[in-house]
Amino acid sequence: MKGVSTARTSIVWSCLLLTLLLSPLVAACSWGNSTSNGPVDLTLWTVPSAGEVGNPPPDWFLTKTVREKLNINLKVTFLPYGDDGDNKMNAAAAANGLPDFFQVPANNNIFLQWVRQGLIAPVDSLFPLMPGRTKDRYSDPQMQKIATMNGKPYVLQEKAGLNKRQTLFIRKDWLDKLGLKEPKTLDDFFNVAKAFTQRDPDGNGKNDTYGFAATINTSAPELGSGWRMFFGAYGLPDVWNFNTPGKASLSLRDPGYLQAVEFLRKLSDNKLIDPAWPTLNTNDFRAGWKQQGKYGIISEDFCAAICQANYQAFDTNYPNGVWQPLAPPQGPNGQSYMGTFTNVGLRIAVSKKALDAGKGPAIAKFLEWTNTGEGYYLTAFGQEGVHYKFDAQGNVTGEGVPVPFYSHEAAPLNQIRALVYKNTTAELKARYNSFKTKNGRTIDPIEIYQTIGTFPWRDQTGGFVIQPAPNQADINRYVDENLVQFITGQKALNDGSWQTFITGLDGLSVSDWETKANQDLKAGGFLP
Repeated sequence: MKGVSTARTSIVWSCLLLTLLLSPLVAACSWGNSTSNGPVDLTLWTVPSAGEVGNPPPDWFLTKTVREKLNINLKVTFLPYGDDGDNKMNAAAAANGLPDFFQVPANNNIFLQWVRQGLIAPVDSLFPLMPGRTKDRYSDPQMQKIATMNGKPYVLQEKAGLNKRQTLFIRKDWLDKLGLKEPKTLDDFFNVAKAFTQRDPDGNGKNDTYGFAATINTSAPELGSGWRMFFGAYGLPDVWNFNTPGKASLSLRDPGYLQAVEFLRKLSDNKLIDPAWPTLNTNDFRAGWKQQGKYGIISEDFCAAICQANYQAFDTNYPNGVWQPLAPPQGPNGQSYMGTFTNVGLRIAVSKKALDAGKGPAIAKFLEWTNTGEGYYLTAFGQEGVHYKFDAQGNVTGEGVPVPFYSHEAAPLNQIRALVYKNTTAELKARYNSFKTKNGRTIDPIEIYQTIGTFPWRDQTGGFVIQPAPNQADINRYVDENLVQFITGQKALNDGSWQTFITGLDGLSVSDWETKANQDLKAGGFLP
């Protein structure tokens, strides 16, 4: 079966590449047809690039230009971050109301359910209609495997550009004030977090700071990427444990996982974590370190922390504050991982309802337009002369324009920029521009990202092919609820209670899921 599946996949992708030879003519004909009968209404749902800054105005220049140039009425709906966004998408799927095209949720499990339910269309018919974008973004062999299900590609699948983003940051100014060094081990981490909580690091005379804060994600049987460094200290930085050659198992079964939970319980018992953490949403979490200045160590996306537009609020409120990347703490055996990464990048899917309604050519037309030229620059950066200009070398810059694209004021206007970014060297230099803080420090986001990349990480691309269990929601809820209860002290944490927890997992047929996961990994070529 593996050979047949591989051969079928190869044939599909070979045919797609062959059709690109004729694609300019096909695309021209299709585009002409899509615009001859009046505007096409398209709905796009996506996560905003900066949720805390608000949505574009009703007279957004992008949708206006799309209508004028492409004859498309584009309606963009922005999804909440995390579980709330997944819930909104799930509700739409349940009502057969998925948008025409959308950014696939980070939780691949729910997307695979939609595919099995027949709500998602194969996207092979779109490739010849957008030859430039297909060549630039959808031709990587590994990503082709990721996109293919039952012999057909169901996702417009890109390779990740910046895939080591979530990291620890620490308030260096607090370290200096209290005469502390960066924590290197879990014990160090505990002691620094305790000092940040109890020794008034901000000097306001109030008991209003916490050593650590992060948000959780309940869409998987774990706490989420913001907490993986603690489990990484025991060699278990992900849901799946690949430490045994040729086999994958749930990390929960490893004794080190219990030790990591015990460490988090110790942090919680000593009130070193913001007590709101089980329900803390992304916007409130970011308000906590930007506006309220109450956290000493955070787990955050690197750009959300130190890119100019995102850093502006913190800089205004705490001009002498300094966030710097912190390497993951080492566990008792010297192990450490900041987390895991995959090469799976932006994923766009098309609803079957949209394709059946004949909207495929219009979707391809919009995506091809945003890949180069005017469409790319307008979507990624804004209006030339207002939000960006070209320097003497022909590269984008925000210097010398009224509202630079990287400013807080411009952020609502390029909220779908992540859908068109290419991650070229020139683009990265433009997007992650160096800037000076109010007290004259220079922050170079790319330099900070490169520092984060030197931390220990684990490649977990293979885990992406693992399909969800039939009762995945029940498994996720069981694990998430128990982890929260163990850490917050609602439930006793000892060898006996942990074994009862693991036994409960087996009652949810988790062993069957592990067996199927190994089959998926082998079929995908990720296990021998």
